[in-house]
Amino acid sequence: MKCEICHQADAAKAIRREGADGEEDELYVCEACARAERQRRQRKSSRTRKVTGLNGGVEMSVTEVSGDGDSPPPIVGAILNAFQDMVNDLERASKGGEEKKDERKLVEIGADGADAAYRLRGGFHLEGLHLIGELDAVRRALHALDMELVGVEADGVKDAGHVYRIGHYGDAERAGRVAKDLVREERNARVRLFEELPRVYGDSLCRALAILKNCRLLSQGEYFDLLSPLRLAAKEKMLDGITSAEIEKLMAKLDLSGGDAKLEQEERDRVDAERADAANRRFEDVMLNERAEEKFL
Repeated sequence: MKCEICHQADAAKAIRREGADGEEDELYVCEACARAERQRRQRKSSRTRKVTGLNGGVEMSVTEVSGDGDSPPPIVGAILNAFQDMVNDLERASKGGEEKKDERKLVEIGADGADAAYRLRGGFHLEGLHLIGELDAVRRALHALDMELVGVEADGVKDAGHVYRIGHYGDAERAGRVAKDLVREERNARVRLFEELPRVYGDSLCRALAILKNCRLLSQGEYFDLLSPLRLAAKEKMLDGITSAEIEKLMAKLDLSGGDAKLEQEERDRVDAERADAANRRFEDVMLNERAEEKFL
């Protein structure tokens, strides 16, 4: 049987497509036409601006991807249990010898020894823990251990990209143990996100892609933040049109020092507009692939 769209290649898949009467018809199509139809649907679901020059005056609009209203349940025991054996070490020798916290120097350690999947720009990439709602538990656990999660604020975006360093007040050995536990919990979070919370994961990806395809102004901090969930998807080979290496290259080029804030408003809008246009072009053909669609859509 030949493909019912191109009428040339052999049919290999069955798809559903809306017909002229508004009803969905089942068509038997070849691999190439199935892929083209999937891309057409994704383009249609990610546009908010009318696109001129298309056959039939087609207009494209964004559809909302929303959750079911249930907040992700906490990791059993969370990180507090993982650190339980360390808590007793926080006792001070005596009140007279106690240093005031605001007089101590916070020493930061990065993720240099962590696996590349959990390391980004020298810090720990904790997008998984963020998406399942466990970052607050991590902060509380580290605070109980006299440590802090140190994120990046850029262009008004707090904790951009959910990349953190661990801050401690002199106990490097304990901080090293905490770093290993932190990577383990992020690994578990990503597994749980993919296996148990696909709607949460898919929502994050679709929102990020829709903004990158359609934004009119884009600061460096926001760009970095939007690329963060896409990096996870690319690592899982869920995207067509871009690789994890390309995403990491884009993230590495962004300046998160806040230098753009020193520009005059008109100049800042100009560079943000140029950045948005470049992102629109780069992500126009980036799509969730068939594996991602089966999981999230």
